[in-house]
Amino acid sequence: MSDWGDDEPGIEAEPFGADVDDEPERPRERREPGSAFGVDLRELTADLVAVSFQKAIRKQVTAVVSHAVEEAVADALDEDLLDDLRIRVETAATDAVKQQLAAIDDDPEPEETEPPLYYGSVDEFVREYLIGAYRRPLSPGQRVWAAKWWEYDEAVIRLDALWRAWEKLRQDPSTGMSVWWRDHADHHMGVLFSPDGPFAGVKMDPASADKKGVPLPYTAPPEGLFPDERVPVDGPPSETS
Repeated sequence: MSDWGDDEPGIEAEPFGADVDDEPERPRERREPGSAFGVDLRELTADLVAVSFQKAIRKQVTAVVSHAVEEAVADALDEDLLDDLRIRVETAATDAVKQQLAAIDDDPEPEETEPPLYYGSVDEFVREYLIGAYRRPLSPGQRVWAAKWWEYDEAVIRLDALWRAWEKLRQDPSTGMSVWWRDHADHHMGVLFSPDGPFAGVKMDPASADKKGVPLPYTAPPEGLFPDERVPVDGPPSETS
């Protein structure tokens, strides 16, 4: 075996498989932030760190506070209070379900209908009720009244209003009639009785003047002038022989 080259200076044997280009890693050099593209990197980094720090602190504080609140609520909610809350929630849920079911109900609500008229016309009202309710002595220049009231347009309008107000207010069993007398009857009848009202200058029957406690004079209007409104427009069905 030859020992040639073993003692030659300047020649070192390399281990098999060694990478002659590998160099030991150098420590990373620390550089000042400075600026880039006109942005102060130090200031930008400080701002971002402050925001992140605040978020992290808020998250930790929120977790602590939430836990404390949960414990406080748990301590406050005793069994009786929880039972009361359950009852309230169940009641609210039941009411909500009923409202939803009512909203999808296909049956229409019944329409409110007016009760039938008690008197069929203003003439029947005057004849059967008003002239007996107002028993006043009549005297020319003081209180007048026309037996043929239906010949005076203003009188017909006022008496018709009295009748319809009476039909409406009679449905109020408490103060309906009091309201009718105060706000309707005495007002309109005061105008009708007035010597300068719609009956001004009417010639009254001397036999009915100055009589107390008797109904007001009345003469029936021509037939058909005031039809009964309780009867349908087409009238009752005709009888067949």
